[in-house]
Amino acid sequence: MITPSTPPRSLGDRILEYTRHLAQFAAQLQYADLPSPVIEKAKAIALHAWAVQLAGSTLPWSKAAYRYVQSQGGTPQSSVVNYGLKTSAINAAFVNGTFGHGFEMDDNHAATGIKGGCVVLPTCLALGEQQNSSGRDLILATVVAYEVMTRVGLSVNPTLLNSAHHPTGTCAPFGAASAAGKLLGFDDTTMLHAISIAAGHSAGLGEAPASGRGDLKRIFGGMAASGGIRSALLAREGLTGPATMLEGKRGFCRAFGDMTKLPALTAGLGTEWQILKVHFKIYAQDGYIQPMTEALDRILKEHPFKAEDVEEIRAGTNKHALDVVSLIREPKDLTSSQFSANFSLALFLVKGNAGFQEYTEENLVDPKIVALSRKIQIELDPEIEDEWQKTRPRGARVSVRLKSGKTYTECVHNLRSMSDADVIDKARRLAAVAIGTEQTERLITTVQKLDTLKDLSTLVPLLVSDE
Repeated sequence: MITPSTPPRSLGDRILEYTRHLAQFAAQLQYADLPSPVIEKAKAIALHAWAVQLAGSTLPWSKAAYRYVQSQGGTPQSSVVNYGLKTSAINAAFVNGTFGHGFEMDDNHAATGIKGGCVVLPTCLALGEQQNSSGRDLILATVVAYEVMTRVGLSVNPTLLNSAHHPTGTCAPFGAASAAGKLLGFDDTTMLHAISIAAGHSAGLGEAPASGRGDLKRIFGGMAASGGIRSALLAREGLTGPATMLEGKRGFCRAFGDMTKLPALTAGLGTEWQILKVHFKIYAQDGYIQPMTEALDRILKEHPFKAEDVEEIRAGTNKHALDVVSLIREPKDLTSSQFSANFSLALFLVKGNAGFQEYTEENLVDPKIVALSRKIQIELDPEIEDEWQKTRPRGARVSVRLKSGKTYTECVHNLRSMSDADVIDKARRLAAVAIGTEQTERLITTVQKLDTLKDLSTLVPLLVSDE
């Protein structure tokens, strides 16, 4: 069981020990402390993350990251999924994390915007393979990582989300560092230093997707994973960081937040599991577009129509989302297309889906999709904005006006959760892109029994193509 630690306390105008309290939780949590739903959620996150990595590994920018890692050499400790290259744990986590964040198919913690699977699972696989960790070790490290990094995210919101910082690049290094520290068996003090050092690796700016140009956003998951591992390895060698890195007057929460949400760093530790609030993306597009697509899907199922029937579509969202997904009207590359709400809705309507197979260079210039996208307007919806300000749900309202004069409206107040069967089906489709259907089924079966796996190195061959 977790040994209770002294709650953070305030001394005058100095607030102390939040970082230490979070580190103690991370170091002391045991597998026996995990409720069954938490264990099952961690297994689902692992399966989903590895499937996303496998599909993502085939994309052009992922191959560029892979060539970079190939050129670096390094001690052959950890494997790159699909390709099987053995490299250093830091390099393997970087490239696998890039694969995982490479096509907007992540898991997501809605209240913070953190996509954890592209950071935590590359970290756990890289060190778990090297350490011959068990499946239970990986599950425990995954839970620790999610509990740490999401609370860091909660402590700086809404300031972080309203700024130019990218939540995954900024907050997920803490998750990677705590996962690495857990797999390496850190005590309270060493875990504290790993978490503190991780703050120095916080990076990632919203200009990367918002500008509609370049592939930089694709590597944010890899940057966070490799930075977190580096933080843990430095702490293991004796490098130290401030014990008040999160709550200090010049610490992380001052730099990225407004210091009013510090209690969120430790609230509910061990009782309120943030990992259970993680959901999986249904479509391969930015998270703020997802509820728009879902609303459009609901309309289509109840009132079937064709793209050529559309006079106009209006999609309402919150102000923050408006600043993220409404600016790119005519995307010129795949990255920008996945952050263009009007293009993504047109793609879904014309092609019947908006997944890995639909976001292609060919569809980017499809005249039917482009023409329809010009009929779609993205606007501020006061009700959706009010809900967003209160509880941060992913909601949207979509109205379709047909040439016949008929108008249909659907409101999604919160993106639906994928069922266990949905997640497995998504994993099945994505993993097969790289490793084929038979090996994918073996991978699914193995991950479903991850808590019985004695040595993670025996799972690695299932993540590598045999071609």
